[in-house]
Order: sequence, then structure tokens, then C-alpha cells
Amino acid sequence: MEDLYACADSISTVGEVREEAWVRYRHHDFPILSFRFGTTEPAAPTLLFVGGVHGLEKIGTHVVTSFLKSFIRLVQWDQTLIHLLSSCRILFYPLVNPVGMFQNTRANGRGVDLMRNAPIDAEHSTLPLVGGHRIGNWLPWYRGDEFEPMETESAALCDFVRKQVFPARTSLILDVHSGFGLVDRVWFPYAYSQRYYPHAPRILALKKLLDQSYPHHVYVLEPQHHSYTTHGDLWDYLSLEHQDLKLPGVMIPLTMEMGSWHWVKKNPRQMFSSLGIFNPVLPHRIKRAERRHFFLFDFLVKAIASGDRWAEIQGQKKIFLEKKARQLWYSARR
Repeated sequence: MEDLYACADSISTVGEVREEAWVRYRHHDFPILSFRFGTTEPAAPTLLFVGGVHGLEKIGTHVVTSFLKSFIRLVQWDQTLIHLLSSCRILFYPLVNPVGMFQNTRANGRGVDLMRNAPIDAEHSTLPLVGGHRIGNWLPWYRGDEFEPMETESAALCDFVRKQVFPARTSLILDVHSGFGLVDRVWFPYAYSQRYYPHAPRILALKKLLDQSYPHHVYVLEPQHHSYTTHGDLWDYLSLEHQDLKLPGVMIPLTMEMGSWHWVKKNPRQMFSSLGIFNPVLPHRIKRAERRHFFLFDFLVKAIASGDRWAEIQGQKKIFLEKKARQLWYSARR
């Protein structure tokens, strides 16, 4: 939280910081902060960086906050970035789950996994427990009570997205997590279903730009259901709501899962720590993880300002990209 307060103190001349909600836990009040840069025009192209949905995965908030610090410094002198922000909006929501981070748990203070908390059920069977359950908050991946409203943290994030992202004609969201694997993955919806995602052609167009611009990048871009399906995914919930409202804009949420085995391989003793399983422990490895993903963040900033190259696809180009997207991501699963 100290880093976020430092960002809040230094943003006054170049952006805006707001308290989206407060969460009370054991006589302590924890703020949930958002940071906003650029035009206030609601329909402007919008990019949102999110971190800290799972308190145990601290590296996600570290990476987003580190980029936020750099962004604040750049926007004070970089004329290219200043010009970009005259027509775009860049948002940061670095710590969704402050109580979870405070107590070193995946869930929030009530034992609820915020990324299993949305009122949406998987269409097919999920991994036991991991996909979300309602057995009780003494087990990880607890979804929360079926008859209770969404948790404060989940509801605050959803309200923020509805107000700040839904009106945009083009929007991208990058939610940064740490996953137990060797590969850095970028997932797009759906997590609740194996069905075809309507914006898959646009994601393929974006992938082509990434591959051409950074041919040696480390990411596997794929639907989340290639790895597993879950109940209660917040991005599925918001994507379906955006579609149901028939809003004219394009909204694409992406989830980045940093492969934590990179750090465990180099320091096997981390396996004996709950934090060590999902985070780099040594300071130089934390800094390296932050640097590793900055180019992707920069790419997305450029991409949101250049939506005509990937989001505005029609006619034969759309037909071609849809065919290729189905072949790449869905042909063996239809």
C-alpha cells in the first residue's frame, strides 16, 4: 500500500486518483484505489490494468504498480504519450484485494475467492475445488454464498468497469496474476464455457500485431478454457453483460498468468512457502519480473490508440480472421 500512496501523492498534476471502496477487516479499513490518465470523454479508447485479485499473488500488484510509477514519470515529459492521452484513457486498478494481500491469502477477508465470486456457473464440469465451490470458506476457491450479494471488492471492480470501460468504443483490460507453470499465458474469455468467443477475430488480429512487433515474446495467447474452466469468473460475467446490453463498443478482457516455476526452479526452497509458490522472493528477481512484462504493457498502450489496426475489422478481413481463429483455438474443441 505504501507504493500506491506514493503514486497517489505524485499524480496530482498528470492524472487522478480515487477511492473506489473501503474494506473493513479486524478494526482496520483498507482503501481500494484507482488511477486515471487521459481524456474524460466516455467513448474514448480505454485501457485498464488490474492487479491483486488474489492477495497471495503479490507479484501481480508489484508489476502493475511498477508500471504505474513509470507511467506517472513518463507522462510528465513524454510528448508522444501526452498526445496519445488527449484521445485515449489509461486506467490502473492495482490492488483489488487489499485484505488478502495484508493477510497473505488468495481469498479476501471473508474467505471468498474474488475470481470465483460472480453469479455465473460453468457450462461443463470443472476441476474439483479449483473451479470454484460452495462447500465453505475454510477451503480455497470458495465462491461465496449463493444467496448473498457479491463481495465488496468484486462489486467495486465491476462497478468501476461498468462506469469507466463499458462506454468506450474500444477497450482492453489486462488482469495480472501468477500461475503455477513454466509458461506466461495471456487468456481471453471464456472461463465458464468452451463456446466460441465473439471477439476472437479481433484478438487474433491483436496477436498478429504482437507477433510481428515482438517476434521473440514469451506469451501463449489462448482461450482460458484451454487450461481449465471455472465458475464465477468476473471477466466472463462482465463480458456477457456488455454483450447483453448490446453496447456499440468492443470490450476485451485479458488475463495474464505469469508462470511461477521460473522462480521456483532457480530457488527450490520457495516451494516450502505459500508466497514462494506464486511469487519471486529475492529482490532482484522481483525487479526482473517487473521488467519482463513492461514491453507488453507498452504494446497495449500503443494498441489501444491504434484500434483501427485490430479492432475495426469488417467484411472479408473479418471472415478470414474468424476462420483462422476457429482453426487456431477451437477446431479440436467444437
